[in-house]
Amino acid sequence: MAVDDILVHPRDHDLVIATHGRSLYILDDAAPLSQLSAEVVAKDAHLFAPRPALGGHLLPGFADWAGTTGLYRGTNPPEGALLAYWIKEDTGEPVKIAIEGPGQRPVANLTGSSRAGLNRVTWDLIPTKDVLTEYGGEGKLLVAPGEYKVTLTYGRAKSEQRLKVEVPPGVETR
Repeated sequence: MAVDDILVHPRDHDLVIATHGRSLYILDDAAPLSQLSAEVVAKDAHLFAPRPALGGHLLPGFADWAGTTGLYRGTNPPEGALLAYWIKEDTGEPVKIAIEGPGQRPVANLTGSSRAGLNRVTWDLIPTKDVLTEYGGEGKLLVAPGEYKVTLTYGRAKSEQRLKVEVPPGVETR
């Protein structure tokens, strides 16, 4: 299909592609593609610097459509932080991503794909069950705004980055 226009958004680094007669496509946070260097590719594992994550709950899109030809709506980007990483070779070991808050307090533990190449995990900015006591009725509250340390571990390889979490006023956090 013909592509009429292509742009990397200057603020969000999203790849935006406009096609002739088909639609508009957006690849959320394409910055890891521009950061993929020979030095990164030589590493067993590498965690790319994540863009700041905005905490909040997206409003759902409209769900009903009275037309008969199809739905003309896209999906919203995932809520939370996009964590992109590079794996040189799939050894079958799990990719572990640990997130720590202030004072080295564990906040979340995620598992990602060990498929060779670029991969992505989304953290919804909610503590994972293994580091959270489910009692107390706090529900699914977002973490507080601030800076978090993200550590990717794959075999003996380790890579760390900082993640800034922003939460607008009025959104309840832990």
